[in-house]
Formats: sequence, C-alpha cells, structure tokens
Amino acid sequence: TVHDYYVVVLQVLIYLAVALSVLVAADRITHVIQYLYWENCHRLPGKGKGKRPEDKYFFADLPDISLNAHKFPKVAVQLPMFNERAVCQQIIDCVCDMHWPDRQLYVQVLDDSTDEVTRQLVDEKVLEWKERGKNIEAIRRTNRQGYKAGAMKEAMDSVEGYDYIAVFDADFQPGKDFLYQTIPYLEGNADVGYVQTRWTFLNPNESYLTKAQEISLNFHVKCEQYVHFASGSFFNFNGTAGVWRRECIKSAGGWDARTTVEDMDLSLRAYLKGWKAVFLKDVTCKNELPSSFFAYRKQQHRWCCGPMQLWMKATKGIWKSNLPFYKKIYLNFCYFGIRKFGTHLVTLGFFCTLVPLSIFTPEVHVPFWALVWLPIAIAISTAAFTPRGWLHCVIYVLFENAMGIVRLWAVISGLLNLKRAKEWVVTTKLGSSDARPSTGVAPPGLRSCKLYTGEFVMSLFVLFAAIYGIFAVHRWDFSIFLSLQGLAFLAFGLNLVDIDALLGKFEKKSADAAPSVQLSKLKRTKTTPF
Repeated sequence: TVHDYYVVVLQVLIYLAVALSVLVAADRITHVIQYLYWENCHRLPGKGKGKRPEDKYFFADLPDISLNAHKFPKVAVQLPMFNERAVCQQIIDCVCDMHWPDRQLYVQVLDDSTDEVTRQLVDEKVLEWKERGKNIEAIRRTNRQGYKAGAMKEAMDSVEGYDYIAVFDADFQPGKDFLYQTIPYLEGNADVGYVQTRWTFLNPNESYLTKAQEISLNFHVKCEQYVHFASGSFFNFNGTAGVWRRECIKSAGGWDARTTVEDMDLSLRAYLKGWKAVFLKDVTCKNELPSSFFAYRKQQHRWCCGPMQLWMKATKGIWKSNLPFYKKIYLNFCYFGIRKFGTHLVTLGFFCTLVPLSIFTPEVHVPFWALVWLPIAIAISTAAFTPRGWLHCVIYVLFENAMGIVRLWAVISGLLNLKRAKEWVVTTKLGSSDARPSTGVAPPGLRSCKLYTGEFVMSLFVLFAAIYGIFAVHRWDFSIFLSLQGLAFLAFGLNLVDIDALLGKFEKKSADAAPSVQLSKLKRTKTTPF
C-alpha cells in the first residue's frame, strides 16, 4: 500500500540522516581533539618542543620608527562600507590611530553609501584626519556593481606600490598595534599570502540571539580556523581583520563578485596557487554581533549561500590543482560537503522534519542516541570555546535548529544559483560598539518584522507533533525535545528574539548615554517564508 511505501521511504531517510549526523558530530569532535593537541604540542617532548604552530613562521623585525620610518613597508588599509551610519566614524578613528609611519600608510574608505547622513559623517571624519596629517581618502563609485568585492577590485589600481593591504569592516575595532603584530609575518615569509586575526565580540550578552551567535562564532575562530592553520589545511580569510600581500591578491586573480563570499573565494584561489596563510589566535579584533533578527537572517543567508556557489564554481579548479589527492578529497567532502552543506541539512531535515514525522508513524525507528547524545556531543564541543557557554547549550541548539529554514534555503539557492543567491545585503549594526553615543535614529536599511511565516508555520507543525506524541502515542522522550524546539520556532516566527523583545536581555547602560534605537519603533511587516 501507499502507507507501506511511505514507511519504507521515511525509515530510509531517517537512517541516511542519522549517518550524516554522525559525520557532522565526528567532524566537530575531531576538531576539538586536534585543538587540544595543537594547543599543547609545545609542551610535548621532541623536536617541536616549545613551539606553537605560528612559531613555524619567521616574525621579522621592523625598523626603528624613530630612525628609519621610511624603511617601513607601505601598507594600504581598505574600509569597505555601505550605509553604516552608526559605526562609520569609529572604524576610521581606529585605523588612523594605529601605530605606523604616516608616510607609509594609506587609508581608503570605500564608501558605497547612498545615505546622505552616512556620506556626510564619512567626509567629516576623513577631513579631520587629513588635517592631522594622515594620508586618507574617501573613494565612491557611481554604482554598487559587485558590492564589497567590486569596491575592493576597483580600488586595487590605486594601491600600486603598496606592499600589503589590510581590510576591516565598519563595525570592527583594530588595536593600535594591529599592524605591528601582523605585518612581520608577511615580511618574514615570502610564501605567506595573508594573515588573519581572531574576532572577539563586544555585545554577546545583549540578547539570547547574540549569545547563540557568540558560541557558534567562537568555535569557528578559536577552534576551526586555528586547527586548519596548525595542521596546514585550508582556512579561509574571514573578510575582515586581516592583512593581504598585494602580490598574492594579484596572482590569485583578484577580488571576484561571482559569489557572496568573496573572501573565501579569493583565499581558496590563493591556496590552490600555493600561497600559505597565518592565523593568529592571540591577536584579536573586536566587532559587533547583529542584534536585529532581520539583519542576522540576511547575514546567515549570505554566509550559507556563498560557500555553495563557490563549491559549484571551484570544484573543477580544485580537481585540476596540484594539491595532493587527499587534500582535494578533504576540500570537497569535508570542508564543503559536511561543514557547509551537511550541517544545515541535518539541523532542519533530520531534527526538525524527519523526527516530528516519525511521531505520526510508530512503525519507523529513530535511534534515541541520535536524537539525544549526538546533539549533546555537538553542543558541548561547540560551547566549550565560550566562557560559561555550557550554561547556554540548550538555547544554542534550539536557536541553531530554528535558523535551519534560512540556512537550508540559502544552501539550495547557492547550489541551484537561484535569483536570491546573488543577493548581497550588508549586515546592519545598531552601533552598540560605537565610541560615540547613539543618535537615536534608526540606521538606514534596518528593518524588523512582526511575523516570519516560515518559522511560524514550522512551529505549528513541530508543536502539533509534540502534543500528538504526548497524548496519542505517549512518546515523552521525543515530545520534550519537540516542545522546546517548537517554542523556539515560535519565538523566531513572532520575532521575540530582537533586543527589545521577550528574549532580549539588555545590558545596563549609563544614565547619560543617549537612547539607542529600539527595534519596536521600526516599521514591522509580515515577511515571506524565506
């Protein structure tokens, strides 16, 4: 009968999903084991005793700035931005405050802003630093073709003669000694194409949404990136808080807007060309997490769609490269297949779709360990890199699953190169990291919604499965998880995760600080499922 065929198909899909879940969990746990090894390898007896992974690279001495400032390498700093009113002046201040001889430093504000207030703020700050002797310029285009990659590509002709190019997004805050800590690795190692530093976060406790982001990103920057660097495998440039060798950019083909992850694209092409990269986990750069759910969705769509676009476009180049065969397998199967594709398929496809469906079909079997112990292993191994992160493990897992609709749709868009795959929306920040008080005016482009249809419909489905499991088939083990997950979808669907909503958690601010923009005062609309 049709029902019998349905049961067979559902059972097969569940076993396939469980197998993929095991691969995802194994990949995550393997990263943690490797991290523990590389973090402690300098304590082990033998040839590498006393050496950290970055110690394999020579840290060149810079000239005495008081005697030989003219011998410093020439560095260009590029600040791509678009309508980032709340933070545009802050990044200019941070960069111009960095220690480096004025004559050897050139700051480019690549301002594609259409907002007149933002353009005026940028011009004011550029003029201020010009009058103070800095070589700084605001560069504007007549269109946004290619978005961030397009802006940096067009600016390449104007940095001829500069050895290195540092890149910072507008919400980042590099320290004054940033160049002193990064440039020596490029100066001392001719085969190093770029240096990436570790992100830290200014507002992780602003809401449960920002806390979940912190846990996820801390695992990426503290564990994944570090392990990939230490083991000599590919790790991508994170798009900001790093320095490129200009010659590396040129030899790898330059910035390309063919995907929404121009940073990963360029770093992969550089890797295939034989360039090496250095990740400095002890050199940090502060930045702001998006506290608006609308902005976070747009960011995650870009971050999940872009790798799939790149996978489709770069696969042929990977197989044709001179990399060892096992590294080609690693890039295609582990890096793209499991981490960039499989993870998102598991969160929505298995935990939020197949498990609820199994409640209505008692004939199928879902291994209890796959529903409970695998997520626990993934959550603990991820949260271990955030101080007291274990306290937020449950929130992290529920929120990650609830973001599955956005991420899986982005993955599909990237694989099929749909129209939305080409969408590049700047992640709007509220300026909680700004040194100046907020103006109380909503940054341009910041929106919020009163209802996200996809998450709301999914919450009804998952909650109905939970209730059915309790009262009809007495599946309390699955129903507890489904109840919590359904409530998480409901919170996302009704937008209860913004900083001023039910699950928002404000940090105390001084009484004399100007009021920041409250999302509840913004225009709220209904949005489509995706």
